[in-house]
Formats: sequence, C-alpha cells, structure tokens
Amino acid sequence: MQRQMQVNNAMFRQQNQMFLQQQQQQRDMSRMLTNIQTTEDKLANEERKLKKSQTKLLEIETDLKSKKGELANLENNSKDNNSDLQKDIEKSKKQIAKSEEKLSKTNGKIELSSKKIQDFQKKIETSKAEKEELAQKHEEEKRLKREEKERKEKEKN
Repeated sequence: MQRQMQVNNAMFRQQNQMFLQQQQQQRDMSRMLTNIQTTEDKLANEERKLKKSQTKLLEIETDLKSKKGELANLENNSKDNNSDLQKDIEKSKKQIAKSEEKLSKTNGKIELSSKKIQDFQKKIETSKAEKEELAQKHEEEKRLKREEKERKEKEKN
C-alpha cells in the first residue's frame, strides 16, 4: 500500500515537473518569437531610413552639380574683376563646401544604416536558428517522456 503511494507520488511529481518544463519551453518559444518580430521591425525601420538617406543623397548630389555649374559660369564671367561677382563666387564656393559636407554626412548615414541592416539580418537568422533548435529539443524531450511513460505503463502491467 505504501509502495503504491510512493509510486503514485513519484509519477505525480514527474508529471508536474514535465508540465513545468513544457510551460518554460512555451515561454522560451514565445520570447524567441517576440525577439524575432522586434528585430524584423527594427530592420524594416532601418531599411526605410536607408531609402530616405539614399533619396537625400541624390538630391544633394544634384544640388551640388548645379552649384558647381553656377560657380563655373561665375568664374567664366569674372574677367572684369567686378567686386559683386567676386562676392558671388565666394558665396558659391561656401555653398559648395556646405553641400559637400552634407554629402559626406549622408554617405556616413548610409554606411551606418547598411551596417545596422546587416547586423539585424544576422540577428534574425541566429534567432530563427535558435528557435528551430529549441523546437527540436522540445520535440525530442516530448518523445523521450512519452517513451518513458509507455515503458512505465508496461512495467506496471
């Protein structure tokens, strides 16, 4: 009688432990899925930033070309050393320098954004692999528990 109770208690303890393990695995899977989703959202945002920066880069390059063209025209027309023309040339050179600085900053943003995108893609791949590994581990544990339970049932009978 006491032996029967010990066996029942052990079985109950084992079932409870298995249930707690399953809950933990479900929480782990949920956490993994949330992590993947968050990273995918960050990736999408970073891709939008990259497209915006690329568009801005094209605008700056176009603006820079037109300013360089204006400067070339001013320099060609400056044969008569007019002081207003010289001021316009200096002003144009300053604008070109500012545009080149903007161009440099935008290129830096594009490089940074591209790096972040690559990092997010790697993180997503890693997380998906970990999730798959966790799912396989979960299935293996389920199978082992089921086999152990069947074996104990056979031993009882």
